[in-house]
Amino acid sequence: MLCLGMATVFAGADSRVWTDRNGRQVEAGLLSQTEEAITIRRDSDGLTFTLPIASLSDADQAYLLELQAAVKPTEPEKPFEGLEWPRRVKLPDDYDVTIVKEDNATNEYIYRTPNFEFHSDVKLARKTVREFGKIFETTYVAMQAFPLEWKPQPRDSHFVTRLFAEKEDYYEAGGMINSGGVYIPSRGEILTPLSSLGVEKASSSYTLSKDGDHLTLIHEITHQVHHDWLNKLPPWIVEGMAVYMESVPYDDGQFRFDRRELEDFHRLQRGGDVLMVAPDELMTMTYSQWSANFKDSPDRLGDYYLSAFLLWNYFLHLDGEGEGRRVYQYCRAVEKGSSDEEARAILLGDRSYEELDKDIIAAYKREGVSIVMF
Repeated sequence: MLCLGMATVFAGADSRVWTDRNGRQVEAGLLSQTEEAITIRRDSDGLTFTLPIASLSDADQAYLLELQAAVKPTEPEKPFEGLEWPRRVKLPDDYDVTIVKEDNATNEYIYRTPNFEFHSDVKLARKTVREFGKIFETTYVAMQAFPLEWKPQPRDSHFVTRLFAEKEDYYEAGGMINSGGVYIPSRGEILTPLSSLGVEKASSSYTLSKDGDHLTLIHEITHQVHHDWLNKLPPWIVEGMAVYMESVPYDDGQFRFDRRELEDFHRLQRGGDVLMVAPDELMTMTYSQWSANFKDSPDRLGDYYLSAFLLWNYFLHLDGEGEGRRVYQYCRAVEKGSSDEEARAILLGDRSYEELDKDIIAAYKREGVSIVMF
């Protein structure tokens, strides 16, 4: 039986042929519907009739269900009161490591934490995996707590990272020269040499030191857990978000958002000007244009990454009243399928790019950072 509660009115509903359980038919338009009956207007003479829903054919009842679902009122949107930032993010108490496979004959070694799977070409001690796995799991927990409601989830059952004892094998598998790790979107995998995790060979086994490249790993893990959003967002947001996570203090399974200080971030030099690529160039840059810098302007790559971070941080924390309203609305528009141009207009508001430049410079000046656009 249809459970509809109050009557629903369908003014102007299309006419159709209704059939009852005895095969009798009438061409009429639907006027209203209650839990037990419908009211229709016959096309031939305009007379109205009320018919029990139970007397209608299965096809007509199915049509009514579909129609009711289509016009079901949606809950009003929750008033936006500003982004709610976590103070600190910690690993869950039940964090642990499972040994999935250790095959000396094929040199295949697979280890799992709750959300990540590590494929290594050498055997690792369980406690070693447990230690470096903390940074992966904590980054994922931090991204779940991030207030933009991106809801990151593994592509399959776990996010996959491939570990290499030798850097030559890392490069051959697709790693970038002189990099500490890389995320391959087409495969949904992070590639990283063990040295970037602080794992070194000592005698016949591999042990953990304290020299891992945590910032590079946090950057690539942020890309990996946001794989569902990578094709929806422009490169300045994708890279700005990853650098943003580098700026959050991390220590032994904990991110401290409450201790994040812009001036202390390692890329920003206090007391000097910070060069920033102008937003009109950055916000309209395509992925092919961004990637071309690796080949055409490698000396400017640092400028682009830093500028993406500065712009993203501005919209999160410094724009307007600092509540993140525009960037939150931007994300919801992207979810609904808005074009890049339409969504970008939300960030601009009623400002020109020149006015946005001035707002950014003024906002960072209040934070003690001197921005010079170029």
